[in-house]
Amino acid sequence: MTELTRRLLYSGVALAVALGLLWQFYPLPDASDRLGGISARGIGYESQPVDLRPEEAQILSKANVIRRIYRFQGQEFLLTVIDGTRDRHAVHDPLYCIRGEGWRVISQNAFALAGGEAKLIRISRDGHEAEALVWFSDGKRRYASPVRYWWSTTLRRLTFGRSSAEPVLVRLQTTHDNVVNWRRVADQFPPLARI
Repeated sequence: MTELTRRLLYSGVALAVALGLLWQFYPLPDASDRLGGISARGIGYESQPVDLRPEEAQILSKANVIRRIYRFQGQEFLLTVIDGTRDRHAVHDPLYCIRGEGWRVISQNAFALAGGEAKLIRISRDGHEAEALVWFSDGKRRYASPVRYWWSTTLRRLTFGRSSAEPVLVRLQTTHDNVVNWRRVADQFPPLARI
């Protein structure tokens, strides 16, 4: 290794460490305004809060989380929204969480949403079947790709929050073996427009 190569390598490492320290202490705007705008009740719908399980509360302790059971047009579903601005590890591939909760994935299909797409996942556990509709959203774009989420949050940190708003993970799931018309919920459920 030549002296020039060694100096460039050391300079690059020093720059990476300095930027890492700077990013760690630079406060990025979070998605709390968007989460705060998700109303608990309105015309045609109501909800009740659902506590996180102890192991979830430990993992998500630094994240901003909303979890509610909503009743909308005779349908019931669980809504979970996670903002990982303060803890980059709180948001990850939704399939990881689904499998970690003991569910077996039966199928996955793309599901069109205004502003992008979600993933509709059929799951089973202990003889019960359910469905989950999952996506990431920065308030303008919606996508189902965890890789795109990781890229977006990395770019956001590199640009000190100027590239986009913080993307959040949105998960809707059926409750008690019921059936939900996801198209109607996606198109007509008012709180989703704020996420």
